[in-house]
Amino acid sequence: MLKNLLIILLFNITLNFVVFPVSAKNANSLAHDALLQQVSEFVQDQVNPNNTPNITVKAMPLDSRIRISHCQSELQFDMPSRQRFTRHFPIKASCFDEGASWKAYVQVRVYEYIETIVTTTHIAKGEVISSDMIETALVDRNKVRAKSTDSMSNIVGGRAMRNITRGFQVSGSDVCLVCKGDSVAIIADYNNLTIKTSGTALENGSFGQSIQVQNNSSERIVKGVIGDLRQIFIKL
Repeated sequence: MLKNLLIILLFNITLNFVVFPVSAKNANSLAHDALLQQVSEFVQDQVNPNNTPNITVKAMPLDSRIRISHCQSELQFDMPSRQRFTRHFPIKASCFDEGASWKAYVQVRVYEYIETIVTTTHIAKGEVISSDMIETALVDRNKVRAKSTDSMSNIVGGRAMRNITRGFQVSGSDVCLVCKGDSVAIIADYNNLTIKTSGTALENGSFGQSIQVQNNSSERIVKGVIGDLRQIFIKL
């Protein structure tokens, strides 16, 4: 009988030292999760009120040693002023429950994504680029190439000026919409009249660039701006 009582007593002591701390740990973890969710929603409302898909907010996990309780009252949040706003900043969360108030700082990251064109396959130098070789993708603003483009029409039909790897952010300088030796259409506006003739490109160029072309009829060399694929626009 005494042995059984000792076993029951030891069992109860074990519960006190094992079950209760684990339960408190779980409660703290749930409080952390709820806080991070509320912080994310608060910042999202501040930086992306229209809820556009190119901006996302992530609240970084708190140190597990930070103890907070579920707040019965509405949490209050404070964020840096716009003058000091960056992609990575702290949010101050305050709970004003009577007798159980607390404050915590949550680090938040804001990611802004920009549409850009990336390759879906390896493209060899000189290869004509088709629409299935590229796609529009959302890329973190800080990882977007300065010269990358979001216009399919500036790329499709052109030829790669170098070997391009899969997943590469394509820019106009990687592709010649008009390549040296191409037959091109020379289009000129004169007194509200459009004059069109054929020519031969003397240089490589991408959309918006100015290159030299030769008029096939007059053999005159002129300079014009690349518009659509293999079209050169000049002013008379």
